[in-house]
Amino acid sequence: MKIVFTGAGGGHFYPLIAVAEKIKEEVQIQQIFEAEMFFFSDKPYNQPLLDKYNIKFEKIPAGKLRLYFSIENFFDPLKAVVGFFVALYKLFSIYPDVIFTKGGYASLPVVFAAKILFIPIFLHESDSAPGRTNLISAKSAKRIAISYPSVAKYFDQKKTAYTGQPILEEYLPTREIVEKKYINFINDKARKEKPILLVLGGSQGSENINNMILESLKDLLVKYKVVHQVGENNFEKIKIASEIILKDDPNKESYIYFGSSDLRRYFEESDICITRAGSTLFEISSWGIPSIIIPIAISNNDHQRLNAYTFEKAGCGVVLEEINLKKNILINMVDSILTDKDRYQSMRTNNLNSFKSGAAEIIAKEIVKIGLSHN
Repeated sequence: MKIVFTGAGGGHFYPLIAVAEKIKEEVQIQQIFEAEMFFFSDKPYNQPLLDKYNIKFEKIPAGKLRLYFSIENFFDPLKAVVGFFVALYKLFSIYPDVIFTKGGYASLPVVFAAKILFIPIFLHESDSAPGRTNLISAKSAKRIAISYPSVAKYFDQKKTAYTGQPILEEYLPTREIVEKKYINFINDKARKEKPILLVLGGSQGSENINNMILESLKDLLVKYKVVHQVGENNFEKIKIASEIILKDDPNKESYIYFGSSDLRRYFEESDICITRAGSTLFEISSWGIPSIIIPIAISNNDHQRLNAYTFEKAGCGVVLEEINLKKNILINMVDSILTDKDRYQSMRTNNLNSFKSGAAEIIAKEIVKIGLSHN
């Protein structure tokens, strides 16, 4: 059996790997021999992770469809055409039994090529409003899985199922860990240690969030320990800026910044999270962590704002619009959640109750089933 994964961006890549992890387990259970997996995209995103699961990377040229002016808009259509023929050649050479697509600009040439070659397509949509690529790809998909039940209205109901978000097993907590984490917050942490504020701007880092945290840093560190994901590209900039800001500050040891390291240990330690409104929301929710969600002001189909307000409506977090991202507002929101234990407990419970587990396993089983029937 041969399976091709495709998608663009970290928000698409890691759920793909979560499904690949469960596919490896499923093929062992069913004693399927010579199962091969491939990742088709414009770049590998995380080569060590691909190597860990024995997934072969195949580079596919791809062009973005931007809604703003850019000189690259004149060249990207050509990249997309080239990407289609490259995908067609590589898919014909490999001839996989099934394609699993998460969306993103790099997946479209692969989906078009798969359709021509009559290769079945399984699609997953992570957002509360589908992107242009997934809306197009859905027409050719044999099965569609979704992370938000409300997004079902955009797709053919007969082939769509609400599965939740695939997450790597290593990022998911046990119930015992979550309970222990909450007890620590209510008891010891509340009295002896500073609560821990986790700030996530994505693997690339959010300049707006980074700048606001730096501006608020001295005030935040009086009450909280701040663990800040700054993105690999911003690491040196944040290092220099924070050292200047905290040069003589007695709380400077309470600030930790990192590029895009493994988040599990930070989820396990943190009491509250400031985040964008992408796929990471589901990981935060699985840990029962209340969040302050700052959606990207302009996103495809406004999906980040829709994601954010869906989580707020469920009582899992509160939304802070980017236009309102001010120092005093941010600090007050953090204070209001962490100092109100009843509110904190309610948000924690809502997160745990809202999280739908088992998505990666459900999707993996269906992909293997489709692959076997095609084979």
